[in-house]
Amino acid sequence: MMFGKLGLVMVVVREMERSVAFYRDVLGLKPLIVQSNWSQFDAGNIIIGLHPEGEEVKVSPSNGMSLGIYVDDMDKAVAEIRRRFGKIAVGPRQDPFGRWALVFDPDGYSVQIIEMARGLRAAHKLPPEPPKE
Repeated sequence: MMFGKLGLVMVVVREMERSVAFYRDVLGLKPLIVQSNWSQFDAGNIIIGLHPEGEEVKVSPSNGMSLGIYVDDMDKAVAEIRRRFGKIAVGPRQDPFGRWALVFDPDGYSVQIIEMARGLRAAHKLPPEPPKE
């Protein structure tokens, strides 16, 4: 059996409306479906699905999972998140792979904002770095 590429990450949430507002309004992701029992967002090469907490699935932000979203310009991304009332919990920080910052969604899941360093973008299947303005 052959598996395809990873296409969806599901996040279990306590309050669908609050979480939809965060992923749409703070992170700026395009909603594809918004319902009380399932919502999903276009995050480029992957879909982020939101599922309400229930008997079989529980909110668990400390389970070791973190989302990572690539950006072309860290400074612009951080400024936009702050403008949209998101709080940057960590960073931006410089590391050998590039720059990163961390925000938390309403249920406490971490979302990494990542600007890959020159020369590493292709390894992450990102388009070439755009020219600096």
